[in-house]
Amino acid sequence: MSCTPDPAYPGMWQLPEASAAVELELRPGERSILALADSGNHGEAMIWPIQGGPTRAVRLELDPLASDDIEGAAWAGGHLYTLTSSGAVRRYTPSPNGDLVRDRSAYALGPPPQACDDLRAVNCGRNYEGLCLRPATTTARCAGYAASKAKGTLYCVVYRGDALAIDTIKPPITLGVPPNALSDCAFGAAGGPAEDVLLVTTNIYGGSTTYVVDEATSALAVVDVAGLPNNEAVAVDRDGALYQFMDGDMRVSPTYRASCHGWSLPPLPGP
Repeated sequence: MSCTPDPAYPGMWQLPEASAAVELELRPGERSILALADSGNHGEAMIWPIQGGPTRAVRLELDPLASDDIEGAAWAGGHLYTLTSSGAVRRYTPSPNGDLVRDRSAYALGPPPQACDDLRAVNCGRNYEGLCLRPATTTARCAGYAASKAKGTLYCVVYRGDALAIDTIKPPITLGVPPNALSDCAFGAAGGPAEDVLLVTTNIYGGSTTYVVDEATSALAVVDVAGLPNNEAVAVDRDGALYQFMDGDMRVSPTYRASCHGWSLPPLPGP
């Protein structure tokens, strides 16, 4: 696998405290990277068209049932799912004019300890920092994972109807990262070379490193790409380009894009 930095990519976004990122399509064929701000920023977000062009600011409509501490985001089945640190999920769908409209109010991933007693709390319980979902057509038991910063663990997420929930039977994936280091997870965008590849990234406490995860063994393989000083979000688009975003507790967010080739799944364990 090899990655080459993209010098044309805007390396500083006018977005405070970027904490989640994902590729989505607001209109068919119009692929963009969406990054979201976390607590205290009331749904601020920014979109960059992958085909090129300026970023534009957007704001997600929130509801009062949960906090605005959006720490994870994933795109599946034409919907954007967001996750707060307290374990609250909201869902958004593109409108005909290319905006994101909330069509599902905040609900818990499950009862405590799967989510906090009060979904309006911040950095409580498992303190979720990421959400990653496979393509909606997957037949895998886990539709994806919710990444817990407090536990350094990926919890299996399944669909129950049109809602996401923690699978209480499937054992979680415990990662060998330092305490409070796990900061995001991602699958590559559907239809791309990394759509079956699971990645995680760590913040400054984990060396700001991105890894490919072997779901069968929980083994980590370092992705040889420059990290930001404090990785907070990771995404891979349909072309295989890797994105990293930094939460620097500022009104701007440093970000990085590299074109990567040679994506592959880790080797399967022996019999």
